[in-house]
Amino acid sequence: MQPASPNHAPEDLGEEYHTRSGTPMIGAYSVNQMDDFYTALSRGEMKPTGVMNYLQRLYIAERTRPGDRMVDVCCGRGLQLPVLYRYQPALGSYTGLDISPDHLAEAHARREDLETIYPTCFPVEFHEIDVSQPWPELEPFDIAVYTSALEHLPRELAIDSLQRTAAALSPTGRLYLSTPNTTGPPPRKLQHRVHVYEWAHEELVTVLDKVGLVVEDVVGILPPLTPEATEDAVGQRFGADAAALYRRMSQHTPDALLGPVVATALEGDATEVLNVCSRRSA
Repeated sequence: MQPASPNHAPEDLGEEYHTRSGTPMIGAYSVNQMDDFYTALSRGEMKPTGVMNYLQRLYIAERTRPGDRMVDVCCGRGLQLPVLYRYQPALGSYTGLDISPDHLAEAHARREDLETIYPTCFPVEFHEIDVSQPWPELEPFDIAVYTSALEHLPRELAIDSLQRTAAALSPTGRLYLSTPNTTGPPPRKLQHRVHVYEWAHEELVTVLDKVGLVVEDVVGILPPLTPEATEDAVGQRFGADAAALYRRMSQHTPDALLGPVVATALEGDATEVLNVCSRRSA
């Protein structure tokens, strides 16, 4: 048997267990970027993952308080920033961390573009770092954002990054952490082969507990894989009338919009979830 990949999948398993050849990498990290949904929408294009991405970022912005200090872990091209400039200009500060200089160059450009639209509202800084390694000396954060990125790290490095994120939170701080929910024991087939290691929800909750974090809420952000599976999940959870409502909505609502919205009520069946975490009391 060949050595295991970062997904803990032996090389002689099928390709669906492994990160796709040609995926951009820095060391063991996949640095493949999710589509820029802001730009996509301006072209008239919208995918379920784009709606998901906007949904989770707006959800976070709406729950951020004036004066909060925010760290964006694996911030990528700075996709959290537009909703903050628009809806939470009284944020205390924003700090973006990423391993890729190319991502950070895009994030800097995004900030400059936003500041031509909105007055400079809060301090913004970026750091090029491996988030599994020691972070710069920074003041504790009230909000940590770690969205659609944990699955781009090998499992053990992902755990290290969660430990550092937990340690960076203030005693009352919160972490917003989204990942695919890929069921079954490892090694797992990857839902998206630009990822390195996809987590089952129960496995992730156990790790979060070990690093001192408590999951307070779980929000589905991508639905089950098929409309039929979504309808079944709605019916199982809320009854036949709810399933009939979903069928009616599916006749008139574009799939890209309906799926992520319905998923918010189906956290147990969702294929991607947003975990709302707090520090465990001493």
